[in-house]
Amino acid sequence: MFFVPASDGTRMRRLSSWLGRLTLVVLPVLFLVGCSETDTVSRAPHTVVRISERDFRILVEPDRIPAGDVELVVRNQGPDTHEPIMVRSSRSQPPLRRDGLTVDEDALHEVGAAEGVDPHGVRRVRLHLATGRYELFCNMAGHFMAGMHGELVVD
Repeated sequence: MFFVPASDGTRMRRLSSWLGRLTLVVLPVLFLVGCSETDTVSRAPHTVVRISERDFRILVEPDRIPAGDVELVVRNQGPDTHEPIMVRSSRSQPPLRRDGLTVDEDALHEVGAAEGVDPHGVRRVRLHLATGRYELFCNMAGHFMAGMHGELVVD
């Protein structure tokens, strides 16, 4: 049997009271930490590139970004449907189909696309881009030839 002298009883009550208060503070903190989100890997930062389309131009902002994960936010501000396509740039005009109005997509390596962006519509496309130059263009009949293209440089 365990015997506690009367003088230690006061000390024990103080210790018990202090441990009780500490428990009331520590347990809620541990609960909050345990219930918090831990998927920080999936929320890695990415660069956002805004692409504005109008008849007949494409504006890319910013036009120079670091290599890595990118989100293209394509906003069609024109009255017609557009289909922006991204390819690696060869710094020369992309090859045209026999119709002379559209780019021969089969002759190029497509990096990404937001097909069929309706008037006043918005599309988001996530990509991982390596260092290089990329050309964006609309391949609706005659749009590329009318000047609907832009460039993105990835460092």
